[in-house]
Parts: sequence; structure tokens; C-alpha cells
Amino acid sequence: MNNDVIYISDKIVITKKGNELYIESLKKGMTMDEFNVIIRSHPEIKITNFLAVKNVILEAPKSLEKFGELRERVAVEISKDELKAIIVLSVGEDDFKKENIKGLYNEIMAKLKDKGVIFGLKQADILMNIKNGVQIVAAEGLSPVPGFDSVINMYVLNEIKPKISDEDKVDFYELDLINKVNKGDWLGERIDPSPGKPGTSVLGKVIPAPRGKVLPLLYDRKTVEEFREGIRTVLRSRQIGAVHYDGDRIGVSNHLEIIKNVDFKTGNVNFDGYITVKGSIEDSFSVVASKDIEVLGEYGVGSVKEIISKNGSIYIKGGVVGKNKAVIKSEKNIYTKFVSDAKIISKGSLNIASYCINSDIEAREVILDSSNGQIIGGNIKAQIKIVSSIIGSQSEIRTNLHVVGFERDNLKSDLEEVLKKIEEAKNNMAKLKAQIIYFQDDYTDESANGLQKLNDDYIEACEKIKKLGDKRNVVIDCLRTLGEGEIRVLKKMFPNTFLTIRDNTLEIREATLSVSHYFLDGEWKQK
Repeated sequence: MNNDVIYISDKIVITKKGNELYIESLKKGMTMDEFNVIIRSHPEIKITNFLAVKNVILEAPKSLEKFGELRERVAVEISKDELKAIIVLSVGEDDFKKENIKGLYNEIMAKLKDKGVIFGLKQADILMNIKNGVQIVAAEGLSPVPGFDSVINMYVLNEIKPKISDEDKVDFYELDLINKVNKGDWLGERIDPSPGKPGTSVLGKVIPAPRGKVLPLLYDRKTVEEFREGIRTVLRSRQIGAVHYDGDRIGVSNHLEIIKNVDFKTGNVNFDGYITVKGSIEDSFSVVASKDIEVLGEYGVGSVKEIISKNGSIYIKGGVVGKNKAVIKSEKNIYTKFVSDAKIISKGSLNIASYCINSDIEAREVILDSSNGQIIGGNIKAQIKIVSSIIGSQSEIRTNLHVVGFERDNLKSDLEEVLKKIEEAKNNMAKLKAQIIYFQDDYTDESANGLQKLNDDYIEACEKIKKLGDKRNVVIDCLRTLGEGEIRVLKKMFPNTFLTIRDNTLEIREATLSVSHYFLDGEWKQK
């Protein structure tokens, strides 16, 4: 075999034929350590069969046996994304001598050019790191910069939180309950995604930049319409009404605005939507709505027949003087300045600014907001807690406060279950959102029905999360309450007040200051 000799000694001979390497042992005596020294001095040798080497050396003398192959002097590897070109050198030690280094550098550059590498060459890095057997980044491309996703800005509902102030002995109790809009009013917008900035591979190819995602705009198509305005898709109201959200979907419900009073001119009012009464509701008249109701007259209402919100909240700015006739009910919260001689039933919170006198109250919680809030007489029943600065009066009018209470351990289990369902619903919503974005990027007439179905499913998932979130908040509010039900007095409680929590009654026979009464482990406790 006519081979070229790479290494020869009195013990072994290493030869090559083409790219293949062969070893022959002439006599015994060479160790594997000695062989490894030889290999380290020949970086161009790549061993592919270690067993052949071992057999030839240990069983010397032994004829030629293939054991490896020649490495490339300059191996070039281009990454899959074509953003990096890496070289590995396998050259002789003489190539690194000062007089030869320029030739080696030129060889490297020629090999890179031969592989098509023309962009992002890092000549300085090559020269600084030039050595055998290490990966050297010889060229680096320019990564594409993804575009920004579309930006969505939506109408923000008023914060439902009473504003209470005492100025010049006039009490103010303000609340923005209903979000009114006119036809054509702005409800939200989506700013188009940006196209991104393309990159360049080490081969000089343009790498397209992924465009930002088009995020979905969710709205009720019956009451809201979209318009193209420059780079924006703008949502505007189709009608006069009140803004609401079902999950993340914005819509505009019917809104009835009564300029003055509800009286003989208007008759009783029963309306599917939101109601604003700018004046008052005369005695014996009723107002019923499917959504929120606000009564904005400074003097409130008197002995109305009833005020009922089937699915929303009620705000009575001036208070209620019920004369033992008025009935007020809501599915959610009720806010008013004061209550006297009325019956109020709320499945949410009852928030009263100043006082509650001789009234029958049922609510999840009863909160008197101001520093001078006072409950005098009547029967106050809450599911979780009752909070007031003052309870009872100096004249010791009988005042009954009843908190139904709850099982704390059961609520903790309920909370864990709700949180688990919220997490599942969020995961489902994220999947639906990703599918919607995919469909919008590849929108066709054929995919329109599928996209609409995904949007409907996404809205349903949003609504489910909102309902679960409301339930979670109620449970957390319960767990923050002391014991298994709480009656909190911020300033003073007078005698002839009867406190009942979980069917256990405590009579207050002496005035007490700033105390929370609660029931826990079968007994009354104070804090």
C-alpha cells in the first residue's frame, strides 16, 4: 500500500491514504500514554476506532489497520439559523509561528468564502483566539427584530368607590355608578402591530422579521362597531347607553335617563338596562331595572313602593326616608347617604355614608363608611360582617345586629377549588387566544366561521373567569373577617344592643369603646 507517512519511529508507523489513517506496530514497547503524546502533537488526526489502536500497540508487531481519518485543517460549521459561522482548526504547530500566521489566516478566510460566509466576519476575534481544537466564532449574522404586538387600549369603567367628605357641615356622598356614552363615542382601539426589522445571515441572506401579533378586539357587534383610522382599529358606540363588560367583551346597554322625577308623568318604570333618575322617585312609585340604577337627587327618596335592580347595583345619592314603606333590592351592591325606616335587601354590600335608623337590612356585609357612621334601632342582618363607628344610641333604643356567619374550614376548601378552576380557565383562555391570533394571521373566508366560534369561546372563558374571580373575592373577604363572623365597632356601642353571630346572642349592657366582637370555637371573643 503506497501511503504517505505522517509519523514513524522504531515502534509504530502512522500513514495516510487519501483521508484515511492507518497504524502499524513494528515491535513491542510502546505504551498508550506515549501514543497519546504523539496524537496531541498531530491535531489533524481524528481517531475513529480506539480498539484498533489498542490491538495494534499491545499485540505488536501487527500489520496496517485503519484507525482514523484526517480532520479538515479549517473546519467550518454554519448554524441552522445561519446566524453563526464557527471554525475549528486542526493544523500543525508550525502554522502558528509568526512567519506562518498570515498564511493560516488567509487560509481561514478562503475557506469561509468557499462556504459562502460573507457577512458579519469577525477578523479580530479570529486572530485573537486562533488555536487548535477550539470553536471560534468567525462570523455572526444580524438577528431579525420581531415586530411589536398590537397595542389595545380600552374604555376604563369608573371606580365604584364612594367619595365622602365633610365640608362646611354639608356631607357629600358621590359615586360614579353608570358609565354613560353617546352614539359614536370612543370605546377602545387597537394599534396595528409593527412589521419588525429583518436580519442578515452570515451567508448574506435577508432573514424576514416576524410581524407582531394581531391581538383580538372583543366587543358586542350589536352595540359597538369598529372603524379603520390610520394605523388604528377604533371601537365606537352604535347607540346612546351605558358601557359594560361581559368578561373582556365591551358592550353598550340601553340607558334610560329621567331628567326630573319619577312621578305621575312618568308612571312606574320597568326597564331592560340602566336607569338614571336625575331627580327623585315620588312616594308610592316604583323603579325596576335589569342593570344598575342611580338616583341623583340631593334629597334622595321617601316612601317609594320599591326600587329593584335585578342584575346590578343601586346608588341613591341623597339617602332613603322610607316611612316604613320603602323596599329596595339589588343583586349586587347598594350605596346611599343614609337610611331611615326602610327595608333593604342586597346580595352584595350595603354601603351607607352616615346613619341607618330603625330599618330592616339584609346584605352580605353592612358597612357604614364615614367616621360618624351610626346604626340606631332596627334589625341588621349580614352574612359576613357589620362595621360601623357607632352602634345604638344614648337613649338605648333596642338595636339588633345579626351575622349569619360561615364555616372557615369549608371556605378554605372552597377557595382552593375556586383557585384551581381559575387556573384551568386561564390556561384554556390562553390556548383560545393563541388560536385566535393564528387564525387572524392566516385569515381566509373559509376560516371566518372558525374564527367567530373561537371568539365566542374566548368570551365565554373570560366571563367564566370573571364569575370565578368574584366568587374568589367574596371567599377571601370572608376569610379576612375575624372568627366565623364579625361585628366591628370603630368608636362606641351603647347598651340595649343585641349581637347575634351563628345563632349565639350577646346582649350589650354597658357602653363599650372600639371593639370587634366575633364568634370562634364555640365562644364569643373580642379584639
